[in-house]
Amino acid sequence: MRDVIVLGAGVVGMTSAYALAREGFNVQVIDAANAAAGGGASFGNGAQLSYSYSDAMASPSLAANLPKYLLGRDPAFRIDLSASPAFLIWGMRFLANATRGRFERNTIDLLKLAMESREGFAELSKKVTFDYRQPGKLNLYATTEALRYAEKLCGLKNRYGAQQVVLGPREAIEREPALAHYGHSFAGALWAPLDEVGNSRLFCENLQRLLEVEHGVKFRFETKVERLKKRRGRIDAVVTDAGDFACENVVLALGTGAVDIARTVGAHLPIWPVQGYSTTIPAGLNAPTASITDTARKIVFCRLGDKLRIAGIADIGNNSEFREARFQSMLQTAKEAFPSAGDFQAELNAWTGWRPVTPNSQPLIGESRIKGLFLNCGHGSLGWTLSIAAANRLAECLRNKPPSLPA
Repeated sequence: MRDVIVLGAGVVGMTSAYALAREGFNVQVIDAANAAAGGGASFGNGAQLSYSYSDAMASPSLAANLPKYLLGRDPAFRIDLSASPAFLIWGMRFLANATRGRFERNTIDLLKLAMESREGFAELSKKVTFDYRQPGKLNLYATTEALRYAEKLCGLKNRYGAQQVVLGPREAIEREPALAHYGHSFAGALWAPLDEVGNSRLFCENLQRLLEVEHGVKFRFETKVERLKKRRGRIDAVVTDAGDFACENVVLALGTGAVDIARTVGAHLPIWPVQGYSTTIPAGLNAPTASITDTARKIVFCRLGDKLRIAGIADIGNNSEFREARFQSMLQTAKEAFPSAGDFQAELNAWTGWRPVTPNSQPLIGESRIKGLFLNCGHGSLGWTLSIAAANRLAECLRNKPPSLPA
């Protein structure tokens, strides 16, 4: 039985541990937080399992609006320029993926991965509770032009099983009556019946118990990974603030933190952080049953039990702290859009996190050029959605890897 250390206990790390444990690997998970999903993007993400809306971030629309984003004229999407060579290289590769052809190809690749995950969540929901529901999702479009553009992409995605349907405003309200109380008019919507929701933090906490009891997975929390060691071209140990852990195989599932750790052994990952915000408040009288995404204002509403998760903002940059002004901007947008969907006077549980985005939005899965260093990172805003399929592909890579010979 081969040993594997998984670095990171967010949804990607936890599903990686699950997939590997099921393959018979002896798994240990290390994370700096005090619990599974105790920090990072898995703590407070948008909660939507957006199988049908797994669109690549780099798109013709983004490229066309680039001046507006650079000048800070869009309240929900901003780009903070950096003079660092890493950002310039990433940015050039990102824009190269914004052509229509590459955008569509990247989106379909993500859709296929997302659909694989959907089957996995349905199976795992029988063992792990996490406020899992299958309410479908409505994407709202403010203009007829935006709706028609989405309809064209919808036709492409439906060839691969998305099952999206175009609805007029009246049909959308019939599908989700709460939209009768929406604060803005909209030209129409796309209905995705396959999309689901779930609490990623609760998922990780309960999956930990399953892993410990049924698979003997070991967890080390409050243990900060400082660097990796390699010997004769392959991974030899994980160095932490609690000491060194000798290992043959390491899985990097640290989100944006994977970049710095990979660099300690000379591996350079094409990942850049995109900051987002969320709040979780008591659901109001007109909280929607279906998930709602306002595409013009780039904000999502998702019902989690008796709570409402609201998430938004996409700031491309390297900010390392919570910015109150950006959170308040998202909150004001939510209040104006859906004033009776939640109790905005309650405790806001404000949160910020960083999505690890690659130039083509495709996650990095598999063995790196360093022997024994495996990657499962770079999922962008789709880490929750893609996690199970990505973990299964990772496990397949390790399963097919021949055992290392003694040094």
